[in-house]
Amino acid sequence: MSHVISPHESAPLDDPGFWSGNWRAGFGGEDPKLANPRLARRSEAVWEPFALGPVDADTLGDWITAALTPESWWAVLGSRPVDARRRSRLLAKLNLEKLRPFTENRFGVTLRRTNLRALPTTLRGHKQNDENGFDRLQHTALEPLTPLALLHESADGTWRFVQAPDYRGWVKGSDVARTDAPGETARLLARPGPVLLSPRAELDTSCGATPLQMGSRLPGLRDRLLPYPARDERGLLTWTRARLADPAELAPAYPPLNARFFFARALAPLGVPYGWGGLNLEAPALDCSRFVQDVFRVFGYRLPRDAAAQCRATRPFLQFAPGEPHESRARKLAGLEQGPALLCMPGHVMIYLGRVEGCHHAVHALWSYRKRDNGSERVVPAGRVVVTSLDLGRGTSSGSLLERLASVNLL
Repeated sequence: MSHVISPHESAPLDDPGFWSGNWRAGFGGEDPKLANPRLARRSEAVWEPFALGPVDADTLGDWITAALTPESWWAVLGSRPVDARRRSRLLAKLNLEKLRPFTENRFGVTLRRTNLRALPTTLRGHKQNDENGFDRLQHTALEPLTPLALLHESADGTWRFVQAPDYRGWVKGSDVARTDAPGETARLLARPGPVLLSPRAELDTSCGATPLQMGSRLPGLRDRLLPYPARDERGLLTWTRARLADPAELAPAYPPLNARFFFARALAPLGVPYGWGGLNLEAPALDCSRFVQDVFRVFGYRLPRDAAAQCRATRPFLQFAPGEPHESRARKLAGLEQGPALLCMPGHVMIYLGRVEGCHHAVHALWSYRKRDNGSERVVPAGRVVVTSLDLGRGTSSGSLLERLASVNLL
């Protein structure tokens, strides 16, 4: 299957060298150590969980409420419509009447790849019965070795409401090891280690195999063995070892940000399945913002998790007025003077690649698009990471990707 959707498919649009060779503007960014505090400040959605100070019970309640998705998004739960009784039982699991202040002694580390949820349930939430491919209760998938602040417990004691580095939500308690020594644990997680360049790798752990995604850092890895968290009989953090399975492409440290290396990482996940919130635990799946986040993680940049927050964190270089014609937008984008660039539109984000014969292109995790067909239009599934022309969708009711852009942003 081709992972290119463009009228210029005769060009090697899936070749990183093609795009880096065509790039004529500047390329690079501020040192991640300087840029990351600014990105966190602007986004208000990137945190250091182990540095979280005291939080009062009312604020925790606000955070739990803010993490909920609209009830219309889970009108169908586990293939069955939600009636008032089911809704009441599920919301009771939030255990809001037992909220107590967070004091600086409830922290944890993920033991495996695990889901972060809007509600403490594994049931999939849908707007309607036939909403294939989405789970509206899924926020994101957390990597193993993710630090967490453990803020609250579900009524049945099996879920934890947590603050992760880029999201708040519910995780299974069995997927977390608790620690009351966040400083010591943070130092262990901050040890030098290589960065994963492959779109996917796998760790063999005492809990079984767990996948990793591109940009994961492996602190303390030596001879493919990694110090790795485990739980004792009380659920407290202990340390064991995990083995990095072959094959896995690694960089010894965060590589420099240049066009050649950046486009190589941006195109490495071509064909990886689309997954709302990284739904698939067995193998990494990407939605648009997780794809962008992973690419920039390789270079040490900490972007927030959601598309809107990523565009809020970065700096608009070009902005487009609603209804601005396609041709005007294309001319503006041709004047881009720096990279890497994010293409921001409501609910979606892409990485800009460049032009072919005046036609702009991007790489992104795309669920579907609209296409003209015999005088009408139809929805065409994509369901993977693809290179597309920004002309995609032109002439349809939704407009082209270029016509839907709100801004072009730089680090």
